[in-house]
Formats: sequence, structure tokens, C-alpha cells
Amino acid sequence: MKALIQLLVLIATFFLMWFAFSKIDFLGNVDLDKFSQEQENKLGDLLMEQLKKTSKRVTNDSVNFAVNQIVKQICTANNIDQKNIKSVVLVNSNVNAFALPGDHLVVLTGAITYCKTPEELAGVMAHEIAHIEKDHVMKKLIKEVGISMLFVIAGGEGTFEIINQVLKLVSSSAFDRDQETEADLYAVKLLTKAQINPSGLADFLFRLSGEQGDLSDDFEFLSTHPGSAERTETILSEIKKNPSNFKPLEVGNWEEIKELAKNSD
Repeated sequence: MKALIQLLVLIATFFLMWFAFSKIDFLGNVDLDKFSQEQENKLGDLLMEQLKKTSKRVTNDSVNFAVNQIVKQICTANNIDQKNIKSVVLVNSNVNAFALPGDHLVVLTGAITYCKTPEELAGVMAHEIAHIEKDHVMKKLIKEVGISMLFVIAGGEGTFEIINQVLKLVSSSAFDRDQETEADLYAVKLLTKAQINPSGLADFLFRLSGEQGDLSDDFEFLSTHPGSAERTETILSEIKKNPSNFKPLEVGNWEEIKELAKNSD
């Protein structure tokens, strides 16, 4: 009983600290734009460091080449500095990919093994790159965590529990409908310029929406990116507006890459 009481007190203290920090304006009437790129990078690096402590990084050359090749092709065609997109593949059966502050792109092996084609994975990754390019990650964190707390974490003063909570928020909580739509449409633009068929993203979402009735914990992309069926229609409609000649995405033997990703653990 004593241990239970201590646990409850600890939990209550944590949430009180969270609430207090989020309400304190350490810098007066701070302009949101003053959260500099350097501070965002520090925040992203802290979150990534914490993520790597609990997740195994994929070291297989073929898997990493496939992911890096997709990033390279998208970035080159769209005049995005590839060095700014820091991609990493982590061993995790969840069908998910997500962006962190500081332009970190996390792809889970579950997403790779679920994709039937490399174009589907490219669609998922382009969607997350769109979130990065549109600064959706920081806008979400500022709205839901508070800029004061973000200053605290970026300054190295965040507790282990707070960093974990922010990481969970970024990796497993949905963006709002407008941001998702914007990311979908921008992803189509990124992929079209890279001559990668954007219908891969539509195919991925359509298949997910069909399995929504039998949702398991592994399909986290569904919970973080809701309304998959409706979004599929929007993506296909956008593709029809700008017909283009697409080329097969060359990343190696896709079935072999999926198997290597599956056996990375």
C-alpha cells in the first residue's frame, strides 16, 4: 500500500510539474518564431537520443540504402538539402513512420515490411517529409506542450519522464485534419517531381483503411493518421490534376529488402 501511495504521489507530482511549466512564460511575451533552428535541433537530438535507447537501429546496408535512396531522389528533385533530412530505420513491428523536430525522419521496420512496393514506402516517407517541410511537428508541439516547456527541454533541463511523454506525443498522436491534408497534397507534389508514382501512398492508405475494422496495436499509422479512406480519394484526385510520367523506383530487390527488415531484430 505504501508503495502504491508513493507511486500515485510521483505521478501526481509529474503532471503538476508539466502543467506548471506549460503555464510559465519564462521569456515574457515570447514570439513563437524565436524558438530558433538551433534550439529545434537540440530538441530533436534529445528526443532521438532517447528513442535510440529503447529501439534497435537497423544496420543492414540494403535496407538503409533503400530508405536513403528514396530520401535522395525526393530531395534532389525538389531542391531540398538531403543533409537536412536525417533518416533512421528502427526495429519495430508497428506500421509507422514519423518526424521529429530538427528534421529527423524515423522509419520503422514494420512500415517497410507492410509496403507491397517501394513506391508505397516512398509515399509514406514523402508524407513525413512534407510534415517536416511545413513545420507541422513544431507547430503541434508548441500547441500541445507549450513553448515554455520546449525551451526547458531544449535547454537540457527536461526530466526523463517529460522527454518520454513528448516523444510519445510526436510518434503516436495525430496531426489535425488540415495538416494531414496539407501533408498529403504536398507529398503528391514531392513525389511527382521525383517521378515516383504518388498512387503508392493512396494504395498504402486504402489497404490500411480496409483493415481498420481489425485494428491491432501494430497498425499505429492508422491511429496517427486517421481518415485513411477519405484521404485516399483526395490523393487520387490530386494525382489526376497533374498527370505525369513516372519511373519504377530502383532501390534493389523489394521482397528481399522486406525480408531483411523483418529479420533485423
